[in-house]
Amino acid sequence: MSGKRGITLDRELFHWEEEILDRCELYLVGGVVRDLFLDRAHETLDFDYIVSGIDKDALLALLEKIGRADLVGKSFGVIKFRTPEDLTVDIAIPRSEISTGPGHRDFKVVSDPDLPVDSDLERRDFTVNSMALSLRDFELVDPLGGAEDLEKRILRVNRDTSFVEDPLRILRGVQFMARFGLEVERGTRALMERDRDLLATVSMERVRDELNKMMLLADRPGDGYIFMHETGILPLVIPELDVAWGIEQNEFHPDDVFHHSVKSCDIAEKELLIRWCALLHDLGKPKMKMALDGRTVFYGHEEESARLAGEILTRLVFPVSFVIGAKHLIVNHMFMITEEWSDSAVRRFIARVGPENLDDLFEIRKADGDSRGDGGIDKEVEYSRGRIDKVMLEETAFKRSDLAVTGTDVMEIAGMESGPEVGVILDGLLEAVLDHPEYNSREKLEELIRDWKRI
Repeated sequence: MSGKRGITLDRELFHWEEEILDRCELYLVGGVVRDLFLDRAHETLDFDYIVSGIDKDALLALLEKIGRADLVGKSFGVIKFRTPEDLTVDIAIPRSEISTGPGHRDFKVVSDPDLPVDSDLERRDFTVNSMALSLRDFELVDPLGGAEDLEKRILRVNRDTSFVEDPLRILRGVQFMARFGLEVERGTRALMERDRDLLATVSMERVRDELNKMMLLADRPGDGYIFMHETGILPLVIPELDVAWGIEQNEFHPDDVFHHSVKSCDIAEKELLIRWCALLHDLGKPKMKMALDGRTVFYGHEEESARLAGEILTRLVFPVSFVIGAKHLIVNHMFMITEEWSDSAVRRFIARVGPENLDDLFEIRKADGDSRGDGGIDKEVEYSRGRIDKVMLEETAFKRSDLAVTGTDVMEIAGMESGPEVGVILDGLLEAVLDHPEYNSREKLEELIRDWKRI
């Protein structure tokens, strides 16, 4: 089923869509239409509809007969609808905005079933998001030329006040630019620069969500970060990354710290934790840069980078577990397992990093190497994986819970009460097993506990 300008809906209408069309008009709208136009519907994050020719109460009654309908954000008149196919979509009646004061948040959204769909589309953010596809005749409604802008790969804001109305649209525009390879139209860029300070009024959770979409969905999120630096937006979002621009490195790095960081992010696997670590892994270098014997060095930069990453991700309101995981990977990203490493050293490395974190760490290490043109990084990673796989085949322990005895066992064997010394003994046993994997049996560990008691 096709509309104008090559938009194809690659499915039959759902039964619930047909039921609504029996009563009124139904349109797919916004991002889903843009993604259909670009043949990227598989990336669509939200499915939005407009229904016209029916009032809110009648629409709710109709939807409740078909699935589950909840009115959310009453001032915006959006219905969250759970379809019989167990898909949650947003359905709205055409809306307009009425100013209620001088501020950018001083407005009222009014739903009007008789309002032309064009008018609803014109109040949206960018032309490429201001298209609707009629599900009755599959005609494209495109009052602002969004389809033409998509064909020309242009990102254009709908009106001069768009970023004032919602400053988050600045970052939304950045992630659209990076995701879809769009060039920001000159006037739109000027408006982003003019209104960028309004980002201070946006919650960090909303900022985080836009950055995450760019990190997960753009092939080159680095294009977005470069654009934000050039337009003065980045200091308002991640100033620690912005100051890395122009910080030259040593003979092992052809790029400055900023461009190395964003290249690493672009190359890294499209997994949120890995991409954030790749972006932030070297941000400690500006502070730790020093000259030593005629060379530029960055001793201790991994610890400083981990500290900064913790501050950035905490500020962006990431879950604590995500922040801790990122810091742990970044502080360990400088590893290099060589032939000189004993098996005991490899086991200690695994214990320090955690077996569950090894794959992520290898991905970050590889992105780091590839971004600076290290032709030997694949061989290095392959060798490290081989050494680790070899020792992982052994019956050994990498953490306390892998030991053949528990804290309760230690207390019973040593005749001691619960307390910090139990942990000290468990750590000592783990150290012994890392050196001698064959020690990880209950019999041998009981012997070591008794020797510990005698000591």
